[in-house]
Amino acid sequence: MIDPVRFKRILIKILKLLIIIELISAFMEGLSNSQWARFGTDLVIAGILYITWERITALIRARKEHARRRVETAGQNLRVRDALIFSLLWSDEIMADIPNDRRRLVITAFTLIAAGLVLAFVEIGTGLMPLVVSGVVVLGGVNLLTWLVSLERVGKETLQTELRLAHAVQVSLMPKEQPVVEGYDVAGMSLPAHEVGGDLYDFSCLDNGRGELCVSVVDVSGKGMQAAMAAVFTSGALASEIRQSDSPSGILTRLNRAVFHHSRRGHFVAFLLGTITVRDRRFVYANAGQTKPLLRRGGTLQWLDGAGVHFPLGMREDTTYEQCVLDLQQGDILFLLTDGFTEAMNTARESYGTDHVELIAQHPDLDRLSAPEIINRLTEDVQRFGGEAPQHDDMTLVVIKVL
Repeated sequence: MIDPVRFKRILIKILKLLIIIELISAFMEGLSNSQWARFGTDLVIAGILYITWERITALIRARKEHARRRVETAGQNLRVRDALIFSLLWSDEIMADIPNDRRRLVITAFTLIAAGLVLAFVEIGTGLMPLVVSGVVVLGGVNLLTWLVSLERVGKETLQTELRLAHAVQVSLMPKEQPVVEGYDVAGMSLPAHEVGGDLYDFSCLDNGRGELCVSVVDVSGKGMQAAMAAVFTSGALASEIRQSDSPSGILTRLNRAVFHHSRRGHFVAFLLGTITVRDRRFVYANAGQTKPLLRRGGTLQWLDGAGVHFPLGMREDTTYEQCVLDLQQGDILFLLTDGFTEAMNTARESYGTDHVELIAQHPDLDRLSAPEIINRLTEDVQRFGGEAPQHDDMTLVVIKVL
């Protein structure tokens, strides 16, 4: 059994070798007999073949992406012609995408189909016997391919079910409504990617008599149900730690130990935790590997550095986090966001970056917009920048506006 991609490459190499041998033979004949007509003819034919090959290759490059999009979006209206063009132009990539544990079965199916076609021209018995034998072998190959397709379909449906459940879990962890805080306009949003990650945000009122609102922005590493379950554990652990400590640094330090002991090695949780003291107008925060908060004050912007180490939760058991204190002023706007915003890409593989975030944050219209409207403004700009490119990571944002 031969890999179809390798078989195709072998045939191309053999064809090139035969052309070279023919040119050498014609050249040697010209040297010995002084008859150069054959060599000239072969050289012209070789040149035509080369130019034709280059044109076909360029045409394939131009048509490949278009053919793939037509097949992906056709659904039940898929035409045989489009399927044929796609399968021919993307043959190498299709074979490369087949999982290793299924590739041998695919090659076996193709081998049976090819053998069946060959047997149709071999004399086996009399009458219709050659066609019967050929049909049986081809049918065996086709049935094997059909079975493989059904297995992949079941696997895909299982994955889609898992992603839907993970999305439901992720949404259930986040607030159903925005908090009402005197003197502040606070809102949050999380936009999951197609492959559900572990982003979440939350608001909690601390029961310490000082009228503090606890704001958390979380990004769990990984995708799918695994990330969603890690987010569930982190959310529950946070609710428990908030009752035992009222400082962001203390909460993160204790939470880090819990995450370290209950998460798989190599899986971490980026966590920004802050408290708003309503009466004193202070924002106290600790940052464990999350994107720096962005402060807009007047006409200036500042990315707020954290204090101490910035390891994500779960990286080291003995990490002790420190916190920073920001005195808020009327008109201040705080942006707490995950890297899903700054790392969003367009079809040209260009990143949205912090520059685009700053352009939106500096816009004078933000002074008259509410926190939810500011979130919509930034989210719409990222989506406009991305265009048709898929969203690869969750985007989570909390905006705090001081009234």
